[in-house]
Amino acid sequence: MDIDISRVSRHGPVPLDAVLKRTHSVNVRLNDSELSELNATRGRYQRAAFLRMAAMGKLPPTIPAINQKAWTTLSTVISNLNQYQHAINANLIRYTKSDAIPLHLLDDLMDQVQALRRELMGVSEDSDDGSEDDDE
Repeated sequence: MDIDISRVSRHGPVPLDAVLKRTHSVNVRLNDSELSELNATRGRYQRAAFLRMAAMGKLPPTIPAINQKAWTTLSTVISNLNQYQHAINANLIRYTKSDAIPLHLLDDLMDQVQALRRELMGVSEDSDDGSEDDDE
């Protein structure tokens, strides 16, 4: 009796395609000051991941310290707008016809807030880096 391996339950992540697997290793030696600068710059990323992103020119945009408070505040604003929109869509908030807020206005407001957040990071309007999905 043959066992169909494709039907066997497998735990863990789906293996990467052979083309996408990282098989090459590059070692880097740093002195103490270089290592401390790397650690200060990399943020939440592992050292190797940060160096790989830097080498490939794919570093995520950073928020200048002066804009950090505004960025955090706008994150709360976006969260509240999402909750309002969800409540309206779910008919949890009952409006009379004269009180109703057109949904396109909420969408426009959300777009404007997200554009402002991109400007705080120094990211241009047409760049599509996917970083907007990460609210803090």
